Amino acid sequence: RARQDSWVQIQSSDGVTVMARTLRAGDSYTVPDRPGLRLTTGNAGALEILVDGQVAPPIGQIGAVRRNVALGPARLKAGTALE
Repeated sequence: RARQDSWVQIQSSDGVTVMARTLRAGDSYTVPDRPGLRLTTGNAGALEILVDGQVAPPIGQIGAVRRNVALGPARLKAGTALE
């Protein structure tokens, strides 16, 4: 979910865009349960990522661009989703 506006893109492992849009503050998006999905965002600190109802470690600061963030639940929970 977005705490501030943030552009996000989710792609499959073969490069197909699953979703690309700006999440506005208060918006949420449920990522499909598919292996190999990756996230790119223009404001990493604005996103609060929940896995199984628990907040995952942040993927960056406000305004930070992050690419190729692995969206596997175990990696998000462990804080190892950044490559």
